[in-house]
Amino acid sequence: MDHSSNAHDAAVASGGKCPIDHSSPAPKEVIPSSALPAVDMARMRQVLSIWARPEPFLKKARATHGSRFRVTIIPGVPLYVISAPEDVKQMFLAPRDVLHTGSSNTPIEKWTGRHGLAWLDEEEHTARRRSVMPSFRGDALKRVEKEVYRLAKETVASWPRERAFAVHRFAHHYTTKVILEVLFGEHRPSSEDEMFEEVMKMLEFNSRPSTMKPFHMLPERKMKRMRLFRPNGVNEFLTRRARIHAMVDSAIEERERSGASGDDLLGVMLGITNADGTKPSRVEMRDEIMTQFLAGTETTASAICWALEFLTHAPHVVERLREEMAEGAGDTYLTAVVHEVLRLGPPIQQIVPREVVKPIEIGGVRYQSGDRLWASAYLLNRDEHNYPQPDEFKPERFLGVKPASHTWIPFGGGHTRCLGDRIALMELKATLTEILTTCDVERADAKPESAHSRTVVNIPRNGARMVFRPRKVTAGLGAR
Repeated sequence: MDHSSNAHDAAVASGGKCPIDHSSPAPKEVIPSSALPAVDMARMRQVLSIWARPEPFLKKARATHGSRFRVTIIPGVPLYVISAPEDVKQMFLAPRDVLHTGSSNTPIEKWTGRHGLAWLDEEEHTARRRSVMPSFRGDALKRVEKEVYRLAKETVASWPRERAFAVHRFAHHYTTKVILEVLFGEHRPSSEDEMFEEVMKMLEFNSRPSTMKPFHMLPERKMKRMRLFRPNGVNEFLTRRARIHAMVDSAIEERERSGASGDDLLGVMLGITNADGTKPSRVEMRDEIMTQFLAGTETTASAICWALEFLTHAPHVVERLREEMAEGAGDTYLTAVVHEVLRLGPPIQQIVPREVVKPIEIGGVRYQSGDRLWASAYLLNRDEHNYPQPDEFKPERFLGVKPASHTWIPFGGGHTRCLGDRIALMELKATLTEILTTCDVERADAKPESAHSRTVVNIPRNGARMVFRPRKVTAGLGAR
């Protein structure tokens, strides 16, 4: 007997209200994360695809499985790629004790150590981030901005002319010079020049596939074998890293002895007193500096290369940019161009995964402790539902429109969003302004360069090979 039907009929017959609320939505079905589709490909093939050909791999996976799917690139770790805006938004808004990022940074531990901001979660992360924020904002940002534009003028003028060259190496030199300003300000260590050269050589290890291996976690016996096999570059990397560690330690000692304060990262960290009255350790300071040598340079150098990759296929955009630059009335279009560059070519195509430490429901999926969520900036930015004609370079889409925090994520998002985002935007604007007002840029090859992995970032496969030709300037008319 259907008692609910009888109750409904009786209530309606007597003129009363039905006891069942038929307007309420049907219960939402929640599925376990284990029910999500998995990429049907051998693990090592997935690893190599993400390393060598990330864009076709991601596009095919989404076309086959939708906006949520599992990849099996880490043995025993359920890693779920997500790219729906609402899923990304919920991930960014999740409580700090539910999702962690620190444990997902194992691939870069060999660079950063385990005591910097990248490895911290919850209250430790909040406290450290708040403590070092002054070196990326306020007066420190103004100081860095002056150096960004000075260095852009100086370094772009030194780049090759009238011959093809890979821009990446030169752009990376520039961004590393900027980071030295962020790290040390006016109190440069005595080993600055040597440190710069060693850092640049050490970072070349990022071009090798072996950089993705967590070899630093291997038993001593296997580690020795890794170092003996010289073609993999591991021994050279570790040797250079040891030299840089020694130089950074000496720089910290020099600064401590000088007693000089400052709003640079080292000066700020030397002035920190933790809630328990302790000071950051020497290792903590060194790890924060090493993190910036990696994350603060590779990302922006990649973005500069992608900017040239797109602009050399869009002469109408270049012409409009030059008109705005010649007028000198603002940088509205330049800002839109930079936003579009970072949409179409986000240096970090897959942002740092979040480890689920407490079960959480996102987008109708129940993720369990131990799962990891891997938001895809590439797929998010190439979704026609978010951006019409998503594969087209159209800066106009950002004119008068501020990028949304969950559909434009080149700097990550939530409480772990990149601290150096404003500096990176400055660097892009400064270099593009200097290049386009002083040079005509031609492609060395008409064919677009695909993305290629360089540890934490993706760069144009050939390093953005370009030819720079000097522009003639007519007084009062700008560059012609």
